[in-house]
Amino acid sequence: MELLLNLYLGHLLGDFVFQPGILVAAKRKGLPGLLTHVGIIGAVTAAILWADISALWNIVSLAVAAHLFIEVVTIRLRTSGRASGLSVFLIDQGLHVVSLVVLVWLATPISDVEQVRTFGMDVPASWVALACGLVAVTFLGSILVFEVINAFGPISRQRTILPYDAERIIGMLERGAALLAATMIPAVVGTSEPFVPVALLVIAFIPRTIYSLSQPAENRAYHMLFAATGLCLCALAFAFIAGATLLTTT
Repeated sequence: MELLLNLYLGHLLGDFVFQPGILVAAKRKGLPGLLTHVGIIGAVTAAILWADISALWNIVSLAVAAHLFIEVVTIRLRTSGRASGLSVFLIDQGLHVVSLVVLVWLATPISDVEQVRTFGMDVPASWVALACGLVAVTFLGSILVFEVINAFGPISRQRTILPYDAERIIGMLERGAALLAATMIPAVVGTSEPFVPVALLVIAFIPRTIYSLSQPAENRAYHMLFAATGLCLCALAFAFIAGATLLTTT
């Protein structure tokens, strides 16, 4: 599980944090941009696993090769026009996750690394899972909200390019705060009641919901869809963190 979490963290960082819009456009136009993107994925993953890279270089290389193949498939699917941007995004991310799971499953019996170190440190798996969750709800979440709005939102709010503006940053902070509250506050106060993290996730999106009620119909629909998408993603990330923590402590 530790290896899978670290590989997935490398994927999230390389695919979202270190892939600006200009690189997204470049990889869809030609091989140089695509190879640059895949090279970043490999470099980030290798940096995360550098302390064990002598034993894991083949796994990292296969993860990069799988990422390249999936990118080629989904770029062709996107340019063909046979699927919506949201569908392509979900297919792309789903294939990346499945490829990493299969790779780790195949590699586990032959790998001699019992415990993977993250950036050279013995980091608890729950922390790595939390890092994955935070990157997912903040950076991946921005793209997901963008695609959901384009698919189901009001026409006035649909865009071809996702700018790095204040609205995007506020959404990132909103989702990040929701996930941190749901994961950290119950541990601090010492409660295991399941409704507490659920309530904390919901509370984080109440300000946007209240604000939307004062807006015209199209803006109200936009903010409600924005909040609903963020809440669903945060709930999924929370379940992922809880599941990963449970699997690595039992």
